[in-house]
Amino acid sequence: MQTKWIGMDNKKLFIAVFIIVLLNMMFFLEFNRMQMKEIFRTANDIVLNIKNRVHTSIKAVECLHVAAQQVFDKKDTIKPEEALHVRYIDQNGSYALDTNKEVNLLGFGKNALSNRKLLQEMEAALQLTPFFQLVAEQNKNFAWIYYYSKNHFTLLYPYISSSDFHFTPRIEKKLFYHYSIPECNPQKKLFFTPLYMDAIGKGLMVTVGKPLYCHNEFLGTIDVDITLNNFDNLLSRLDYLNNQSAIYNEKNQIVGSNNIIKNFSRSKIYKIDSFVNSSLLHLKETSNTLQYKDSRYIFVKTLPHAHFKFIYIAEAHVIWLKSLLYTFVIFLFMLSSLYLIFLYQKSKDINYKLKLQAIQDYMTGAYNRRYFFEVARAIFSKALRKHTKLAVIMMDIDDFKTVNDTYGHDAGDLAIIEVKKILEKNLRKYDLFARFGGEEFCAVLDDISKEDVVRLFEKIRKDFESNIITYNNMKIKYTVSFGIAYGMADSLEKLIKVADEALYESKKNGKNRVTIYEV
Repeated sequence: MQTKWIGMDNKKLFIAVFIIVLLNMMFFLEFNRMQMKEIFRTANDIVLNIKNRVHTSIKAVECLHVAAQQVFDKKDTIKPEEALHVRYIDQNGSYALDTNKEVNLLGFGKNALSNRKLLQEMEAALQLTPFFQLVAEQNKNFAWIYYYSKNHFTLLYPYISSSDFHFTPRIEKKLFYHYSIPECNPQKKLFFTPLYMDAIGKGLMVTVGKPLYCHNEFLGTIDVDITLNNFDNLLSRLDYLNNQSAIYNEKNQIVGSNNIIKNFSRSKIYKIDSFVNSSLLHLKETSNTLQYKDSRYIFVKTLPHAHFKFIYIAEAHVIWLKSLLYTFVIFLFMLSSLYLIFLYQKSKDINYKLKLQAIQDYMTGAYNRRYFFEVARAIFSKALRKHTKLAVIMMDIDDFKTVNDTYGHDAGDLAIIEVKKILEKNLRKYDLFARFGGEEFCAVLDDISKEDVVRLFEKIRKDFESNIITYNNMKIKYTVSFGIAYGMADSLEKLIKVADEALYESKKNGKNRVTIYEV
């Protein structure tokens, strides 16, 4: 019977195999096209983010420059007050303010503090403090914001003590000042410096600055410093495809990179032409499609204001291999289906049941919502049989959107992870809690009195209140609100609903509090 079947259907089998091969070629081309489109979209998104960061830096400097212009135009009428607190700190003529913990004024010059005009300029500079603070709050990626005077002093934000940073004449040889002086910048234009090592120890950075003039007299420069780690982190965070990418300046210095340099160290200045073939670096700007060169797909864009260039490199063989892998799986599937159709002349339905479900939330490591209900219903049934009371607690982070908006989503994720850590530290080993979604958690506690559960979660609330998360040199604080349902109801869902209502009451009454409802 089998021999007869094969003899009758060889032609049909050949046609079917031919159609499968043809379809897989079409799938291969489509997968390849989709990957190219995704690479282009990813590279373009990175460029937009870099442009936004550069634009933000330029805008910050321009705004500070306008504010400084208005202040320094009146500097000759300003009466020195805070500047009179500047004191010499060594015998070499170095001086510092040190009394203002928001900014510090540091400089050198043995006769400086007896010069009234210089003191007036210092006083004018100190009036820029609130503007520096405002810009820093809106731009967390700035390492330093400062005014540097040709008269050998600087107003520096954030505050650093003169004992930690000793101001010396060699500072004026740094690029942030050199690029502002009339001899180097006669057109008084905003500038981006080449890379240089920060004198205060924050590593390699680039400065965005603009010379400041008063009545056509050069006074100094308004600058912001950006560490290169900001650019590296930007590239690695946005490129989920994990290809090679780099930002480099007009001197071919690598400002930011991802997957280009092995044994990468941010204490060194790297040149892009040492890692990327010059034929790729001289390609024209990418318009609507990726460029193909040297077995690579290339995306190239120039950031005009900063004189930065961005290059994104995807290995062609990797893309082809992925497409081939996708289509090979489909090819095997089609052949298997064909085999079953021709061999058995009917299809067999195969049902796969997933017997095991992941029980943990992927980000925090806490139990997930599904597992929570499986276990919590068992706890509820046990308490119902024994006529005992339960405590169901709903909790979430106060003003979580503000945390995300202020510090970024990575910091927001750390805040959520911290909730799990603090709960785990305070709850008993057999207590159940889970992440319900977003910043919301739920817990079920049995064998506990009303007074004890309130006391416990007041302690947990205070732990959150005093807890500090450090992220990218930023200290983040936040609070958590709690709603407790205590007692017994006709269903677990009813207790959760009551706890949710208590949580709403905590939020309504000012947040950062524990509210308990008896059921």
